[in-house]
Amino acid sequence: MNFSWDERGIGWFLDASSYTGFHKALVQMVIPHLAPGDALCDAGCGLGRLDLELASHVCELVAVDKNEDVIGALRLDVEKLGIKNIRAIVGDALLLNEAFDVVLMSFFGQTNMLEILKNCRRRLIRIVNVENSSTLYPAQYRNYVRDTVETVKEYLVDQGIRYKLELDSIEFGQPLRNWQDAEKYILKNAPDATADEVNEFLDERLISTGREDFPYYLPNRKDLGVFVIDREGQNI
Repeated sequence: MNFSWDERGIGWFLDASSYTGFHKALVQMVIPHLAPGDALCDAGCGLGRLDLELASHVCELVAVDKNEDVIGALRLDVEKLGIKNIRAIVGDALLLNEAFDVVLMSFFGQTNMLEILKNCRRRLIRIVNVENSSTLYPAQYRNYVRDTVETVKEYLVDQGIRYKLELDSIEFGQPLRNWQDAEKYILKNAPDATADEVNEFLDERLISTGREDFPYYLPNRKDLGVFVIDREGQNI
C-alpha cells in the first residue's frame, strides 16, 4: 500500500470516517476500558478521529504521530471544537519519556508491545486487523505488512502476557465525489496499476449511492480485534 498523508489523502480519510461512522463505532469498543481520571496516550494517532471522541471520557489525552500534516489537522480540529484536554505532539510515541495510565495503539503497524506495556500504569489497548487485507484497491497491489490478530496473539503467548480480546466487523469504505475521484483514489493506493486494471476494479466494486455529495462508494468491511492488556499481575 502506497497511501500517504497529503492533502488529498487526508480529505479521503475524513470523508470515509464521516460517511461510514467507523470511528464513532470503534470508540464504543474502547470506552469501557477507560476511567474518567485516566491519562491516555494515543500512540500513532493519525488524524485523531478516535481522540476527538475519547477526550470527554478521560482526564488527559496525548495524541502522538510522526507525521506533521496529520498532527496539524488534528490541532485545527481540537481548536475548532474547543477541546481542552487533548495535547497533539509530533514525534515517535515509542520514544516518549512519559508514563500514562492507558496507551492506545490503533492499527499501529509492527512493534515490540512489551516495551510499550512497561510504560503503562494500568493497561494497553491494541487494535489490529484480523488479516492484512483490503477491498479498496486491486488485490495484486495489497502488499503491506502489519500485525494482525494472530500475530499479536502469538507474541503475547510467547511473552507470557495475559490478555482479553474482542472481535468486531465495522464498515469502513470510501465515499467518492465522481468517477475521476474514484480513479485518483485507486491510483493513490496502487500507483503502478494500469488504466485497464483501475477501470476493471471500479466496474466490479464501485456502487452508486443516489447521493449528490458522494454519488459513488467503495464498500470495505473492516474485521478487527481489540486487545486489552492489564499491567497488574503481569510478569514484566
